[in-house]
Amino acid sequence: MDATRPGLQAAVVRWLDQRFPFVESVNAELYRSVPNYATAWYRYLGAVAAMLIVVEFITGFLLGIYYVPDGAGNPAPAYASVNFIQHTVYLGWLIRGVHFWGANLLLVVVLMHMTLVFWNGGYRAPRELNWMVGVVIFLVIVLFSFTGSLLPWDANSYFARGRELSIASGVSVLPDSVSGAIKYLLQGGPLVGPSTLLRFFIAHVSLLPALLTLLLYLHFRIARWQGPSEPG
Repeated sequence: MDATRPGLQAAVVRWLDQRFPFVESVNAELYRSVPNYATAWYRYLGAVAAMLIVVEFITGFLLGIYYVPDGAGNPAPAYASVNFIQHTVYLGWLIRGVHFWGANLLLVVVLMHMTLVFWNGGYRAPRELNWMVGVVIFLVIVLFSFTGSLLPWDANSYFARGRELSIASGVSVLPDSVSGAIKYLLQGGPLVGPSTLLRFFIAHVSLLPALLTLLLYLHFRIARWQGPSEPG
């Protein structure tokens, strides 16, 4: 065992503590008292969802190293890159599987979290603002699923997203001119094609992660400031 390691760790802690209250902040989190009712198992679902989001970010980054967001040609580079990840890249099948099933599990956990928060009255004043932030977080996670499911660029994802885009654009509900404009904007053209794939890819890896990170920061800061809600 390296005898200099404890001294190095102490030096790093002292260096950090001289520049901001590092030790004080850590001790405040480690020794923060919480009421007994806050230790119920369902109180940890929000933290489980946060951990799953971290897993999705990490596995998504690893998949993005090999993914090519190009839907032109036959076979398209997007489809070929997913096939390469699945069958050639070392443990690519595992990373893709964790990303896929993690996304499904995330939706289930978030729904359970929201249901139990609602059941226990955690949406009531003065926590209604954080409840609304949580609802927006859930909608962003749904958009993650919606945009990410097109990226494999196979027949199933292509035709399924075509139907969902028709629903999202308000076909048969809004006037044809309005729904047509929305659909054209989402697709990047009159039909689902390479422009649609590129738009979904940019939203999936850039816009939505940035938005979700901001919303999670607000959600956790408000929750920490207000403390755990009492059982309804």
